[in-house]
Amino acid sequence: MILEENYSKYPEHVAVIGGGRWARVLLEVLSGIVPQSVQISVHSPRNSQSMLTWASARGLDKRIQVSSIYPDVNEGESCAVIVVNAARDHEKAIEWALSHRLPVLVEKPVTLSFASTQRLTDLAISQKTYLAAAHVFLFARYIWAFSKLVNEAGGFRAIRLQWMDPVAESRYGEAKSYDPGLTIYADLLPHILSILTTLSMNSFQLGRKLEVLRGGAYLKMDILIGDIPCEVEMSRNGDSRQRLIEVDTREGMKSLDFAKEPGVIFSDAMKQCGDPVLNIEPRPVAAMLRAFLQGAVGGPRNKGLDIGIGVESSQIIDQLSPTYQSVLSSWIKKKYAILGKHVDEDLRYTINEILCVEDPLSSVPIEQRSEYVFEQLKIALMSPLRAKYENRPIELVRHIVWHGKSTSYVKQVINTC
Repeated sequence: MILEENYSKYPEHVAVIGGGRWARVLLEVLSGIVPQSVQISVHSPRNSQSMLTWASARGLDKRIQVSSIYPDVNEGESCAVIVVNAARDHEKAIEWALSHRLPVLVEKPVTLSFASTQRLTDLAISQKTYLAAAHVFLFARYIWAFSKLVNEAGGFRAIRLQWMDPVAESRYGEAKSYDPGLTIYADLLPHILSILTTLSMNSFQLGRKLEVLRGGAYLKMDILIGDIPCEVEMSRNGDSRQRLIEVDTREGMKSLDFAKEPGVIFSDAMKQCGDPVLNIEPRPVAAMLRAFLQGAVGGPRNKGLDIGIGVESSQIIDQLSPTYQSVLSSWIKKKYAILGKHVDEDLRYTINEILCVEDPLSSVPIEQRSEYVFEQLKIALMSPLRAKYENRPIELVRHIVWHGKSTSYVKQVINTC
């Protein structure tokens, strides 16, 4: 029950820009934590009809207004914006909100480049408008409980973090999927780096190790936190859901398994619940949204929403990108030598990633486009194109995608000149 005295802590209007699964999760949480006097709306140019269907099925059609355009904010109205659309569209939505001096919370990654993230951060400062990054794990009590245990152990010598998402997974009552146009490190590093800030406030640096397998669906890398090495392992389309942090401290190994909330903390031979009050106190998503909304109306700004962490994540992602492209190129080049009659799942992953970057809005189904690229690739590797792109295998796929876009992916031989 929401007490009358808390009403003043919320804006008059909360607008969610996005039309995917996570937008629906946030909308449902919002409808449970803000008073009825607060207007809730969702804005999705490409998915408004399905959002309307979803709201009706959940009995929220009278609570949540659905639109295919950006919010029409009345002059003097207190409005907060939550950006949770496709990562490629974040920059445009954030800039719109800041240009209207509307406080904005943005899901990870903030934008697709460090330069864009820094530019919007500077714009927020010049506009004197609140720009927050949604570091949801900084509102998880089990993360802070583990951090406290590690720091009380007298410091640490090394960290290992494993993060795996299974092929099929249901979260919050819906099938979970990833954005195939977003590399695994751009998708996950904002979460991972925000968690690591709870262990140490030292800055991050990329290590020298980068291993890329399964077409980019698996990545292992090193990060330095000050002078402490941290090995990070990320995987998509895995066998199970994994979320594991292991820290080598002066008092022995400490670990947190948070694949399933509230997580389990292991210390020596003992184990304990990561958050005994998970079902009593606000959960991470609710706590994060409350913190943002109250900061949006002049309340204290929670450090867990600090845009600086998002800026640093963007910088690390940018720094990693050239090395990733180089290592992935080597993987693809080896794959070219052993192409079969049908595209395997690893190469399909790579092709889909490139397709969704180069042609994200195509109306042609991704399966059809992927098969087109694979068939044309086999032809190209038996033509002069192979020599032309000998040391640029990713560029060869991009060349084929460009040709596919111009022909609506109708099968025909590409000009090999």
